[in-house]
Amino acid sequence: MGDGNVGQEFLATQVQLLEAGDTAGLSQRYAEDAEFVRLDKVVRGRTGIKELFDAYLEQKPNIEQVEAVQITDDTVLYQAREQLDGREVWAVGTLVFVDGQVWRQSVAFIDR
Repeated sequence: MGDGNVGQEFLATQVQLLEAGDTAGLSQRYAEDAEFVRLDKVVRGRTGIKELFDAYLEQKPNIEQVEAVQITDDTVLYQAREQLDGREVWAVGTLVFVDGQVWRQSVAFIDR
């Protein structure tokens, strides 16, 4: 990742792709052997990640604001305010990058 601007740009593009419903585009930002961990499931590979994003979009997410971001060389830690199925939640997660693609991501949705 390098600097904070790259991490911020990655998150901004991630939100834009979600808002556009482009789950295929989202999944291409992940390494072929990527893993996405949530408290309710773990998926591996681009196909599984695309399906996870498809299911996420069915919850009608509204990402209100990215509240906090911490960026190191290869890791982004973020906290965002959003709504899922009309429920107000915090999304707290991490993205770990290898060769410019997401290799691992985790996220937990916590009621606000």
